[in-house]
Formats: sequence, C-alpha cells, structure tokens
Amino acid sequence: MSPHGTPAHHQHAVIDIGGTWFRSALREPDGTLSQLAKQPSVNYLNHPHLSQTQLRQRLIDYIIQKARELTLQDTGYPRRVSISMGAAVNSHTGVILNAGPLWGPASEPFDLRGALTRVGSDVQWSVINDVTALAAYFAYKPQYQRFKKICVLTVSTGIASRTIEIASRRVPVHPTRGIQGEIGHIPIDFHVGGSSLDLPCDCGSQSHLNAYCSGRGIPRVMARLAPLLGQQQWHSPAMHRDPALWARLLRRGLEDRQPTAGLLLDAVVRPIAQSIISLLSVDPEVNQVVVTGGVPRSLGQFYKTALIRSLTSLGLYMISDETPDYFSGMVDFAETEAEAGLYGAALAAESMEPSCSDAAGGTSLLSHRSRQMAEGFDLSYSVTMADAAKSLVGILHTMGTGIQPVILADATVSDIYGTTLKSELEAAGFRPILESVTAGESSKSWTALEVILRILESIGVSRNQHPIVALGGGAVLDAVGLAAGLYRRGIPYVRVPTSLVGLIDAGVGAKVAINLFNQKNRAGLFYPPKAVILDVAFLETLPTRFMLSGVAEAIKIAVVEEGSLYSLLESHSDRLCFSSFYRTEEGLELVARAADAMMSSLAGNLWENQLNRSVDFGHTLSSVLEMTSHDLTHGEAVAIDMALSLEIGRGRGITSSSVAQRIVRLARRVGLPLHTESVTADQLFSGLEEAVSHRGGRQRFPLIREIGAPPVFVSDVVHGELREAWSRLVDKGRRGGL
Repeated sequence: MSPHGTPAHHQHAVIDIGGTWFRSALREPDGTLSQLAKQPSVNYLNHPHLSQTQLRQRLIDYIIQKARELTLQDTGYPRRVSISMGAAVNSHTGVILNAGPLWGPASEPFDLRGALTRVGSDVQWSVINDVTALAAYFAYKPQYQRFKKICVLTVSTGIASRTIEIASRRVPVHPTRGIQGEIGHIPIDFHVGGSSLDLPCDCGSQSHLNAYCSGRGIPRVMARLAPLLGQQQWHSPAMHRDPALWARLLRRGLEDRQPTAGLLLDAVVRPIAQSIISLLSVDPEVNQVVVTGGVPRSLGQFYKTALIRSLTSLGLYMISDETPDYFSGMVDFAETEAEAGLYGAALAAESMEPSCSDAAGGTSLLSHRSRQMAEGFDLSYSVTMADAAKSLVGILHTMGTGIQPVILADATVSDIYGTTLKSELEAAGFRPILESVTAGESSKSWTALEVILRILESIGVSRNQHPIVALGGGAVLDAVGLAAGLYRRGIPYVRVPTSLVGLIDAGVGAKVAINLFNQKNRAGLFYPPKAVILDVAFLETLPTRFMLSGVAEAIKIAVVEEGSLYSLLESHSDRLCFSSFYRTEEGLELVARAADAMMSSLAGNLWENQLNRSVDFGHTLSSVLEMTSHDLTHGEAVAIDMALSLEIGRGRGITSSSVAQRIVRLARRVGLPLHTESVTADQLFSGLEEAVSHRGGRQRFPLIREIGAPPVFVSDVVHGELREAWSRLVDKGRRGGL
C-alpha cells in the first residue's frame, strides 16, 4: 500500500488547481503518483489582460490537455479524472460557486464539471474543493486513525476548513449548495493597535476573514498599517506580486522582536483562533484540528505560538480551563507535501464509491439489532441540444436497454413527426413501437395515466428491454414520465420535449405528476429521465399561444437566475413568439441559456430538500389560477402570478417600481396577460394556504429585489395584503395601466 492511502482499482488522472500552481499526475494502482507536472497558475493577478471568460477557458483547456496526456484509452476501464479546485465548489454538482483567488472579485458561478463533460463526455469527471482533498489526504494518515473526526484548517491564499469522519471518510456538506467550512468568507470586525480596518476580499465582498488573515490579506493589512506603525517597508507594492516577500519582512521583524511585528501577528491570528473555538464549541466530536497552509509554514514557530496563545486566552468554556495545555494537544500543525492536493483528489473521489463493508461482515443486524442501509447513488443525466432523431439513436445505443423503444407521443406531434422518427430508428437497427397519447392538461389525469399504463402492459414492456421515449409538451412529459416511474417500479425513459415550456423548463427537471382531486400535480414522483434531447425544430408547428407559455417560463428563470438572459429576452421581445426566431443563432442561444439557467437553479436540489426555491417565482398561485380559470394556459397563469408577486413586493418596498415596471413591460410586449377577473382574492388565498402544505409549513412567497438575483422569501402574507394587491392589479388591468 502507498503511504498516501489505499491502492486504486486502476490508473486515475488527478489535477490540483491552486492559486499559485496548477499540478497534474497519474495515480497508479499501487497508490503512488507518476508523470508529475506543474505550471504557474493562470489567474486574474498574473494575467490581468484576460477576461473572466478567457480565464475559465484557459482552465478548461489546461484540464482537457492534461486529461488527454494522462488517461489511457485502452484499459477497459472508464476514464477517470479527479480535480482538486481552489474555490468554493458545490460538491454535489461540480459547479464552481466562487473562485475569487483565480478569477477576481467579479467571479460568477460556473458549471466546471458540465463544461468538461461537454468536451469529454467519455470521461468520469470529479470536481471537489481543495480543502476537501486535503481533508481526505490527512484522514488516511496513520497518526489520525485513532480519532473519530478531525478538522483540517488551511491558511493560505484563502482560508477554509473541513471536518471529516475518519472511519467513513465522509465530509458532511450542505444538502443543496454542497459546501462546508467556507470560513474565509465570514464577515469579521478587524482591529489592530486601536484601528479598525475595512478591506476587500477576493470574492468581491468587504471585511471577510480572508481579507485580513490569508496569504493575500496579511500584506494588505501590513500596507494599510505601515504609516501608523512606522514600517515603511511594509508599503512595498512588490509584496502583492511576491507572496514570499511579506512573510520574509514580517518574520524578520518577529525575529528582531519588533513590537509592531508581534502586534500585527497577534491581530491576524486571533480571528483564526476564534473560528477554531466556535468549531470546537458546536462540534465536540472533533478530536484534532489540523492547521496547515502557506501562512503557518512561512511564519513557522512564531505563528504556532501566537495561535496557541490566542486559543488559550479565548478558552473553551468549562473545558480548557481544567487543562492548561489543552490546545497544545488539540491543535496539530502539519506539513503537507506539494502533491497533497493530488493525492487528496484521488482519495476523496475513491471514497465516494459504493462500499460493501456491511455485506462483507461489517455492522450487522444480527449482532447489533440495528443497522443502517446505505446505497451509493450518483444521479446524472444528459441534456443535449441536437437533432432529435440522430441524437436519440446515439442515446438509446448508450443506454443498452433493448432494441424495442416505446415512443409515447402527443397525438398531434405523432401525426407530424412520428413516422420520420420511427424510420430513423429503424434505419439504425431498432424496432420502435409508436403509440399516441392524449395531449395538453387533459393528459395529466388519472384516466389518461391508466391508458398509458395499459399501453405498456399490452406491449409487455420489461424493465430493461423497452426504453420509453416521451415525445410531447410539458404535460405529456409529466404523464409519460409518471407512468415510466410507476410501471414495474421504474422503466428507463428519455424526454424529447416539443413545446417551448418543455425545452426550457418542464423537460430538464426531475419531477413528474398528474392532476388529482382538482389539484394540480397532486400525484407524482421525483423520477428523472436518462437523457433529455432539446430540438427546436419541433417549435415550427407549435401554436402561438403555447409558444407564449414558454416565453413566460423564460422570463421567470431570467428574473431569478440570469440578468443577461433577461436583457436578451428584451432585445428580441418582438420575435419571441415566432418559431422562425428559434432557428436563428439568437433563438438557439436563448433556449440554451434559459434551459441552462433552469438546470443551474435546480442543481443540487432536484429532490427539493431546500424549500426556498427561486424557480417558485410565478408558481405559488399559478396552479389555482390555472385550475380555477380554465381559459388560462400554464404560462399565462405564471405571468399573472409573477405580476401579483411584483405588486406585493412593491407594496412592501422590496421590489422597486423600476424593476417591477421593467418586468411588466416585457410581459405586456410579448402579449402575456397580467390579471384575470375570473379568480377571486379568496380563491388565491386558499391557494396560498395550499402552498404552505408542501413548503414545510411556510408560505415562502418569492418577492423580487432585482433582476438576475434570487428572490426574497416571505411567509407572512395575510389575506388583507393579498386582497389589496390583487385589487390593485385588477384595477390597473382594467384601466390599461399595467
């Protein structure tokens, strides 16, 4: 066995993306690394001429190049590349939430794993935070094996921590955002020598821990305090270009016992100590805090002494007072080799693989009368913009679930496209079965669902030999998806949406449902497809009114997720309801960006564990509007719901008049209704009470503060407020004031 963890099953490419260096290697089956290489990091400081988009592209180019150099083509194993990323990463999705040290204060979220998959779809990509990789690296060290849980705290270009359970190698993370221990972005009040400092963080915010105590923060503090403390050499601009310079200057001052140097060190260490105290106070199962990183390494014993002194001074209530040297035993200052991130990336990825320890004689029900059942579960499905027939052939071959796909299509769509699609599949060697189903909201009934199930039964569909293809608008996708999930406990299926709502909204999520008991989507499942194909060619035969429903969903997702998409909608507002627009580059871009924004909003929360959902904008009362006023389409009901939300937000001072008017102006320009007189305020409030029942007992009514940003969620809307807002909305509609 390698000293750096367990042997691997096969060769495994590993890449470590840091603020100073990019490193790469091949992890061999014996756990060692080969083909080690490194190059200076490509970041906004050493490449100021590059835009954020260009910096991201350089990163992708580097990773793809290294993946091609390091992975073997003919081993018979899936090609695997694990990346340790010096950024805030959603561990569930591989989305970079913020990479300030690499891309600067304006850093925006970026789906790195998705971008890599689009280029290398045959590679198994893993993207984790670099501190998670470090935690995995230390968890395999022999000196920590006796502990239940350790915390790894790194103080380097940035500051972060992770707790990891030694036995399971599990790093607990937020259920939707997939992060833990981003302590570098906790706001603090920083004081030194009687002066309070307000400094910027790399992420773009002010007064974060990183801004003062990290390898980039300390030289900023030194420069700001240089005149006050009479240390002119601390003001050198070279300190920001050479990370080693500030450490040499400060260390020299500490060696010479300069009071100003000691004062500054104590100031930048104390917030770190406070973070450790907070951790140990709320998580007593942490047996060891492992402190590492470039800052403690550069300052050596001075940093260690200052941190222990500060911890002892703060104290851990009713614990450390009884043991004077408590923190000396609790905190371990550990050195890491340069390749720690590479080892950790591989170890963290491998620890996520399903374990069969229970089956092999671990904790058993027989011996302990209690056992936890756990199954490794990695959900992913592709969403592809392409020609439907050609792409479907490739997807069905990849799925390997039989040569008799069952195409369940909207009757109108089947008449127009069914024969062509069936012929393409037959030419590729499949024997497809094409069946027509009811379209529209009528397809989302118990009776229609039973018809679909009877079709599957009459064909004799088996779980692994008859993949289902759902072809139609959002309602058909819902009904067929639910039938696929129910029949024989689940048949693999592919979605091919044919409406604009399906292309940018209903087609890309994981939910399927029918209407029941006069309630919309009352019976359903979370049952994601194996793949989704987005083909704008289907829009050519879509009636204008249903095109408009998709535009409403595009407005919704743009308002809560992407301001630039909203600007694109405004720029082409006079073309949005014409199918010809979606055959242009601008139209294709709009569909792709809207679907991508929807996926980004859903990512990490497909099962809706997090109940504050941005995509609920326009979807709190739209169901009661749609079910009560039968002359409204889904998109029209969404538009009215959005207008009511804006009216409530404006009444509370949350939504500015300019923001509300901008959204209303676009909705009116494309022809969406913004009020109806066929639904009363009492009916709407009953709908709001119904929403509470599936939102964890709270209204979570989304109100808009600005375009392109998540909503503000409120749960105290009363009947009178809703009635007055609805009355104002209807009155404005009557007078043409909307």
